[in-house]
Formats: sequence, structure tokens, C-alpha cells
Amino acid sequence: MISVISTLRDAAKRVFTPVRADLKADPSLRYVLLLALATCGFGVWFRVPNFAGPDEYSRLLQPMKAAGEFVADPGLESIRRGVTDGRALGATFYLYAIILAPVFLLVVVSGQLGEFATLGTIQSRWDLWHAAPAWFWKASLLLGRLVSVALGVGCVYLTYRLGVRLKGRFAGKFAAVLLALSPGFFSQTHLVGEDAPMLFLLLVTILLADRYIETGDTATFLWGSLTGGLAIAFKLSGGVAAIVLGAALFVRAAHSDEPVSVSASPQLILGGLIIGAVSIWVGIPSVLVGGLPELIERLTGTLGTKTGKSGGFAEPIWYWFGYQYINGMGIPLFVSVIAGSTAIGWRFLMTRNNDSNSLYVLLVVSLIVFFAVYSRWEFVRLRHLVPTFPVLFIMFAAEIERWRDREQVWHGLRIALAALLVTTALFAGVAQYGYVSEPRDEATEWTAANVDDNAKVEVYENSVADVAAIHGKPVNHYDYPEEEATNTSDLILNESRYTSWMLAMPERQPDYIQLTDSELAYVEPDSTDSERYPRRNKFVDNLLTGKYNYTVVASFGYGGLPTETSRFGRIVDAGISPNVEGQSNSIVILKRTDQSSTSAYRHSWVRNRDPNIYPAYGNQVK
Repeated sequence: MISVISTLRDAAKRVFTPVRADLKADPSLRYVLLLALATCGFGVWFRVPNFAGPDEYSRLLQPMKAAGEFVADPGLESIRRGVTDGRALGATFYLYAIILAPVFLLVVVSGQLGEFATLGTIQSRWDLWHAAPAWFWKASLLLGRLVSVALGVGCVYLTYRLGVRLKGRFAGKFAAVLLALSPGFFSQTHLVGEDAPMLFLLLVTILLADRYIETGDTATFLWGSLTGGLAIAFKLSGGVAAIVLGAALFVRAAHSDEPVSVSASPQLILGGLIIGAVSIWVGIPSVLVGGLPELIERLTGTLGTKTGKSGGFAEPIWYWFGYQYINGMGIPLFVSVIAGSTAIGWRFLMTRNNDSNSLYVLLVVSLIVFFAVYSRWEFVRLRHLVPTFPVLFIMFAAEIERWRDREQVWHGLRIALAALLVTTALFAGVAQYGYVSEPRDEATEWTAANVDDNAKVEVYENSVADVAAIHGKPVNHYDYPEEEATNTSDLILNESRYTSWMLAMPERQPDYIQLTDSELAYVEPDSTDSERYPRRNKFVDNLLTGKYNYTVVASFGYGGLPTETSRFGRIVDAGISPNVEGQSNSIVILKRTDQSSTSAYRHSWVRNRDPNIYPAYGNQVK
């Protein structure tokens, strides 16, 4: 026990000693970290006690279910049921179980353990959210998100450290500031999820791999194997860490006088493989209790869903790369990073510099692996590309620092960099504003103030996280067997049954209907959902035009549909107003009336729309 404590103390010392040294050597670093704390933490309370998305619910729900199963029926089998019930998640199970521990301790102290034990057996996420007290969700969400904030600040520091190792303190600070100001990055720190932990562990692994190349220390490589394995356990894309460690072995061997002995060291190779494999096996709870079949199913299921061609996206994958990068960085920063990357490539081709920093090799290898994997996908989300942000910013900042010694060039470059920081900060401000003007939160407040308690409100989303819901006041929604929907976050397994239920709305006659981004997408002319679900398209179109005796009484966000749906227009729209994950664009609320009518509010929503783009609403444009 004493040796374990001593080991942990030594590990903590190794972690915090460089941090203290950096803060002492570079006093301005503390302001960079404060900036990161501000951008990662501002608005972290949005949607509480509700969730930003279904994924947040899943991350907190699984350890809660496992705890409920164990309390109701103590034993290993109950834990196995709780772990394997629902979507197979990774090491987030352990992370958020630890976070939920103090909340559950409060439950025990308050004498509510029996009541909470019954909650773990509730299958419906809707019912569970209403059944558990609001304070429980508030505490759990805020604690979980604050951990993401801390990891986000850690990622900014690691970006600084890698920049310093690559080129110098200016490069480190500049890269760290760019990362802190990137909406694509700080949006992940506002959520309970696996992306922030995985990115943190990936950056740690790259740093340890570079230190191993420098020192040849076996312990450093083994620590990297641990963090790399944990990165994979959190998210399979963390597998890039394993490739980086492999590249570090080859680079170290190439720089050694005895490359064969270095690259074939049993202690190094076998030790790294064992530590990595054990951390993955134990780190994924479903694999720990279910064995190898669970790991194979997780690998094949993920690869199959990502690389399969559903035909839902007309644009090529390179388009989505560009769109998501602009969405996460803004146009000025994206163009600057592309220019910097081009300059790096040109310089290496022209000079053929073989004495380049080994860290360049590790960074380039990580980028190549990410791009090689994602290029086979049909579509990428912003969070998939976020792990490449620190790498791109570090290399870009290092290239900028190369020009600091050229006084004439540097004078003009400083002005350009100042303009870049200002535009990036403004872009970040737009994204941050979305957290305090979240349409679902505004619609929730409006509903609480304007809708009677006994009024029937109907929604068409399949997750309580995606709608404006008042805790303790259930809404009418599609009833589906959630316990069978284990491999998808949208949960609906019978699409035709869901469509039939939606179209049967006149039989239910709800007093209010709430439409979110998903439903409004059905009537967007160029939307893939519009083409894929023509019956839903017609239903929502008739609903909005008053043919079902409903009229729009409130609209939150920018009004539903984008004003431009072309490829270029979508990119420009993303470059002006980032569509970051966790935020919604709009909520429209309709109220049932006694006779067919189209309200003036509906007119105001579409009056600036081009009838050539939106022909369904052309007769209403004034």
C-alpha cells in the first residue's frame, strides 16, 4: 500500500513539476490558461437540468443503471446487466461513476437510497428523467461538465507544452490561444462525453512519446502505453495514440547507434503491448464483463456504421472536412492554417531537412492516420476532427515563429496575426452566445409561462434532451422499446411505425406541438431528410401552413431553416455562425385553433425567404 502511494506521489510530482516550471518561466501562460477556463467554462450550465443531447444522457445513465441494478439485486450478474444494458460505452462509465459518487452519497445521507434504487429499473429515458428529482440531474450534469472543463484547460496546457518543445514559447502560447478560442474545441468541454478525455490522453501520449525519443527512458514509453490504451478505451479513434507510439519506437531506433537492440527490446515492446492491452480491456467495461466478443462487436459495429454508404449525403467527404473545419475554426483561421500547412510542406520539400524535430514526425503521423481513417467515411462530425485541432495549431504556430527573426516580414505579419486573433475571438463570441440563448432553454421558459399545466404538448423527437421539456411535466411523444435500441443514439428502430404515429396526430389532437431542428429539416428543400421521408415532409409542411388548424405562436433561434442551402452557402453560413455540437438552431411552437388559419407570426418567419428556394411557402411571402 505504501509503495502504491509512493508511486502515485512520484507520478503527480512528474506531472506538476513541469507545469510549475512553465508558469515560473513564462508568467503570461497563466493568462492563456485563464482564457481557456473562460471559453471552456462559460455557459456550462446551459440546458440543466436537461441534457445538451442524447449522448450526455447515455454517459450518466449507464453507471446509474448499473448502481440501481446492484442495489436491487447485489451480485456480479446484476453489475453485468447494468453495464451491458443499452449502448456499449467505454471508459466514460468509470469516469462518470466516480463523478456520480458524491451525488449518490448525498442520496444515501438523505435516506433516499431505496427510492433511487427503483429508478435504475425504469427503461424509458423520458420517465426516468421526470422521476429523478431535478437537483440530482443538476448536480450530476454540472459535476460532469466541470470535469470536461478541467480536461479542456489541460488540453490547452498540453498544446502549449508541445508547441514549446517543437519550436519555442511563442509557438506554444500562440497555439494554445488558438485552441482556446476555437468553438469546435471548447464545445466539447461543455458536454459530458468521451471526446475531451480522449483528446487529453492523446496529447499526453504524444508528449510522452516525444520524451521517449529524447531520453530513451523505458518507463516513459510504458506510461505512454498506459495513456494511449486509456485513450482507446474512451474512444476508438484514440487508436491514433498506438500509431504514434509505434512511430516513436522507429524514430528512436533511427537515431540510435544500435537500432536493432532499441526497437527489439522485450521489456519495451512486450511491456507496452501488455499495459496497452490491459488498459483497453479493463477500460471498456462491456469488454471486461463480456470478454472478447464484446470488443469485436464494438470494433466491427463502429467501423461498419462509419464506412458504410447509406446514400444519405450527396457531398463528397472532402466537402465535409472543409465544412466542419470552418464550422469549428472560422474562415480566417481555417485559411491561415491551410496556408501555414502549405508553407511547411513546401519548406520540407525544398530544403529536404533531415534534422527536423522528431516531434514533427509524431504530429504528422497523427494527422495522416486521422485523415486516412476519416477519408473512408461518408460523413464526419465536428467532434471527429477536433483531435486534429491542437496538432494543426502547433505546427502553424511553429511556422509563424520561424518568421520572428525577419524584422521586415515580422512587422507586417504581426498585424495579420492580430487581425486573425480578433476575427477568431469574434467567431468564438458568437458560439459562446449560443449557450446563453439556447432555443430549447428559451422555449422551456416560454412554455412554463404560457402553457397550462393540463395542456397536452406533443413532440416528435425521440430523446428528452432534444426538446424543450419542463421537469416533472411529461409530454406526448413516440413510445418505442428503448430496451431494444442498444446500438444507436436515435433509438428508433421502426421508422415506418414512427412515421405512421406522427401522421396520426389529428387523432390525438394535442393542444401544442413543438418542432425542433430535426422536424424542420423535413421541409428544407435540399435536405436529405426531405428526400428520404416524403410523408414527414408533407406532414410538417401542412402543419406549418395551417392545414391542420395549428398556428405558430412562438419561435426561438434563427427561425428554423437556413436562408441558403447550396454547398457554398452552407459553408459561408457556418463561417459566420458556428453550428457547434450541443447547441440547437431553432424551436417552433404551434397551438391548436378552432379553424384553419395561418398566423401573422408564421408570415414573419418566412417573409425574408426566397420563394424560389422555398416554393412551399412562396404564397405566404409578403
